[in-house]
Order: sequence, then C-alpha cells, then structure tokens
Amino acid sequence: MSQPLLVLRDAKVSAMLAQLFSSSSRLVADLPDAVRLITRLRWLMLAAGGLLLLLCRLSGLALPWLLLLQALATLALFNGVLSQRLQQGRAALPLLRLGLLADLLALTECMAFSGGAANPLASLYLPPVLFAALLSPGLFAWGLSLLSMLAYAALFGWHLPWPLQGNDAAYAFSLHLVGMWLTFALSALLITSFVSWLARQLAAREAALAAARETQLRDEQLLAVGMQAAGAAHSLSTPINTLTLLVEDMLLQHAADQPLREDLQLMQAQLGSCAQALARLKQGIQPQGEAIALFATLAQQLSGWRSLRPDVRLEWQAPAGADPLVRLDAAFWPAFFNLINNAAEAGGGELTVTASLLAGQLQLDIINRDGCLSAQQLQRAGLAPLDSDKPAGMGLGVMLSHATLARLGGVLTLDNRAEGGVHACVRLPLQQEE
Repeated sequence: MSQPLLVLRDAKVSAMLAQLFSSSSRLVADLPDAVRLITRLRWLMLAAGGLLLLLCRLSGLALPWLLLLQALATLALFNGVLSQRLQQGRAALPLLRLGLLADLLALTECMAFSGGAANPLASLYLPPVLFAALLSPGLFAWGLSLLSMLAYAALFGWHLPWPLQGNDAAYAFSLHLVGMWLTFALSALLITSFVSWLARQLAAREAALAAARETQLRDEQLLAVGMQAAGAAHSLSTPINTLTLLVEDMLLQHAADQPLREDLQLMQAQLGSCAQALARLKQGIQPQGEAIALFATLAQQLSGWRSLRPDVRLEWQAPAGADPLVRLDAAFWPAFFNLINNAAEAGGGELTVTASLLAGQLQLDIINRDGCLSAQQLQRAGLAPLDSDKPAGMGLGVMLSHATLARLGGVLTLDNRAEGGVHACVRLPLQQEE
C-alpha cells in the first residue's frame, strides 16, 4: 500500500472515530479518573518507547539517539508535571487537552527523526484522537484530529532518512513490517485498556441509576402512604377523643365493678397509645436528643411494648457488660416496632430480640419461630408493599422500616431460618458518646 493511501486511510479512521464518539464524554462518570488513567498509560508507552530504542540500539540501527531520547524525556517531564497538577486539584479538562497535544507533538518529533511517514509508528496517532473524541468532544477533538492529519502529511517532506535505507532494502522492509505489528499491538492495548475502563465506569453508573430509580419509586410510594396517613390521622383524632371521654365517664359510673373497671382501664391505655401515635404523626419526626443508655432504653421500650401486647411471648437478650451511651434518632423506634409487630403476628405470638454493639454499629436480630417468606417476598422486601397474610395487614410495615433505616444509614435484611421462621437483621451505625 502506498504512503498517500496510508495517510488517507488513517485520516479517514481518525475522522470516523472523532465523529463516532463526539458526544460520548457525557458518559464518563469521572473525568479526573480518566485523566489519571491516561497518565498511567502514557508512562507505560514511554517505558515501551525506551525499550524499543534499546532494542534498536542492540540491533545496530543508525538513529539520532540524542534527539529521540530528548523527545521521550520531554514527554516524561511533561507527564510528571501534569500528574502533579492533577493531584493539586487543578481542572482536569485543560490538563487532558495539554497531555494529548504533548502526545501528538512527541510522536511527530520521534517520527521525524526516524524516517517520517515511512515509520510504522504513524498509527499511534489514533489513540490520542480517540481519547479526545471520548473525553473532550467538539472543537478540540476535531482540531486534534486535523492537527494529527497535518502532522502526518508534513512528515512526507520533513524527516530524517529511514535507517538502513539504501543499504539493505529487504531488511528495511522486514523491519518496517515488524514495526507495523508492534504499532498495531500498542494501539490495540491502549484502546482496549481505556475502552474497557470506560465500559466498567458506565456499568457502575447504570447500576447506580437503577438503584436510584428503585429508591425514587420507594419514596414515591412512601409519599403516597404519608399523605394517606395524614388524612387518616385527621379523621381518627375526633373518634379517639370521643372514645377517651366515654371511657373516663364509664370509669366514674362503674367504679365499684372491679372486672369492668380493669377492662375499661385497659381500653383507656390503648386509646392513650393511639392518641400518642397520632400526635407523633402530626408533629413529625423529632431530631435525636440527648445520649441514652442503649440496651437499657431498648429494654424499657420493649417492656412498654409488652404491656400493649400481653398475648405475645417476647424473649429479650442483651450483651453483658457496660451499657454504652449513644445518640439514637427518634425515627428508629417506629421502624423497630413495625418489625417486632410483624414478627409477633407472623410468628405465632412468640419472638426473640437480640442486641449487640460492634464497632459502633448496633445489630438487632429479630427472630420468629413460625412462618416463611417466599422467594418473591424476600426479593421485594423493602422495595414495595409485601403481600400480607395477616387478617388486617397491608404489607407496608417492612417497606416503611426499610426506608426509615436506609435514611438513617442502616440496613435491614430478611431471610428464612433453616429450622423454621424468619430472621430480620437490623444493622444501624450509631454515634457513641465517650
């Protein structure tokens, strides 16, 4: 293939690459990371160039060694300065453009000192053009592509002779073929490394977008539930107040009837709990207050829950030793009670709650010894309302608990126990007081 056709082919490929990737820089998740990767690849190319010069020296080729070493040393110095500027927090895009221009000039200088357009290194013009099209589309990418074509064309008239030219044409041609293979191999390695990295970045961002879409869907569902809950709170406040007054009046009227009085007092306590729940719903979640003794507070809250659920057998297990002081967000308690209510109702009225604190993280294991979740329920847990087997269940408890714990930085996992029942594990980071 003649040299003019080689120039035309490489020019067309450069233009096609620039056009193909002219809008793809929006897909790069982190430009500074891309610039760091190109900086590392440049170091590898400089090392490969030094090794190639050493092999040429050992082969007895007559080359202007000082000029070639000067070109590589200048590019190495420039790459070091760019790397330092990037570590100092300088803007990544100007550093990227300067680096690609330096690559183009250093390559042109090396080719000019070793045969010009006849040098098989000409294909190495393509990786800088590709990187520019990917990371800096628009005028700069097209400008760099045009500049590479002009530099390649100028090498036809301005260059030092190809080594061994005129002495051993057959050996020079075989050396040229070997150089073409080496150039192809280097270009393939450069392009594969960068595009593979870019593909991993895109896959990671797609996964993050999918997680964000799931979170948005869950938040939209929670917003709808919150609006309905606010309406229900407004509608229920009047009946609860009316029933509270009626119970108080009946307590006064039937003070001598001890069995009835006990039932009425239980009704009064239940109505008081409903009124408190509605008050918390109306007032919203309060910010976390003073430091509390973690396990003592958990035991106290569970003791109050036992009084409301005398039909449930609850086994509470806390670690021995000192009780740490922590700050616990008030939003944690509704999520916690949702989980133990679900466990109590799904587990035949018997459950175990175990608490521990490891490396500043609270772990709660809520175990009921009856029931089983299907694979579909385990997959949807926390992302959508579950199909509830309880007579009056709406399947919202787990989703609400999951959303609340996620907002607090915690994690909720559900799994079926081999011996029967369901295990809910809560992990929540806490701010521990000294």
